[in-house]
Amino acid sequence: MNSKTSTLACLFFISTALGAQTGLYPLGAAAVGMGNIATLQTDVWSALANPAGLGIAPSFAVGIQHEQRYSIPGLGIDALAAVFPVLGGGIGLTLANTGFSEQGENRFGVQIGRKLGSNISAGVGFHAHLLRFPAGYRNAFALSAGAGIYATPLPHLSTGVYVSNLSFSHFNNEARDRLPVVFHWGLSYEITPAIALYAEVEKDVYAPLRAKTGTECHVFDVLYVRLGVLSQPFEVHYGLGYRYRIFQIDFALYRHPVLGFSPQLSFSMTLR
Repeated sequence: MNSKTSTLACLFFISTALGAQTGLYPLGAAAVGMGNIATLQTDVWSALANPAGLGIAPSFAVGIQHEQRYSIPGLGIDALAAVFPVLGGGIGLTLANTGFSEQGENRFGVQIGRKLGSNISAGVGFHAHLLRFPAGYRNAFALSAGAGIYATPLPHLSTGVYVSNLSFSHFNNEARDRLPVVFHWGLSYEITPAIALYAEVEKDVYAPLRAKTGTECHVFDVLYVRLGVLSQPFEVHYGLGYRYRIFQIDFALYRHPVLGFSPQLSFSMTLR
């Protein structure tokens, strides 16, 4: 392994440790711009964060995204998501990758969301995880499952719950590295058709609770401005979105207090 590869490998594992979890869990740039609040998404990106959102208004949609984690070459995160309306619900397919050619992680997922009533939907997701290592080291593999609920108990008020890795899965390597088991609970309130407030708590069973707050403002019918704040560690997230007919482009930027800035861009197309 050359010096460049060694350095990137160290950064790969250091950055995951500082994130308080292992595993590849990308989000759409819209959610990242509001402080990683993703349990309340009802578009193509809900396939990555809370499959219950796929049952709200299922439509054919595709999306791609790229995040340059900490602006470090070799630590980019790429994700692809596609949603298909099937039998009154939505089925999502996702593929994500991080790292570089000799070392990194891949995740493939299948998600299903369906309405249970006029104001509630539920979803489940199944994922295959692969840790890739340089030649001479054995790759590691794991399977996991998660589940979520999305509900609108009151007008303008929505809530979402998602638990990742309900199966408490581990990689099949000698260290038995764990996949994160994380509980997410989010709330959103639409103050006006143009302004919405968001909040979410995230609890990894092996890490401190993270609190998140965010807001989204809809400007000039096509422009979205977003802001979010997280704890543990403290981060401020910024986001912009542009929607034109069936297309949407979102940009997000945040700064880790140790590792620096991470820009993210996502593009999606929805056929309603």
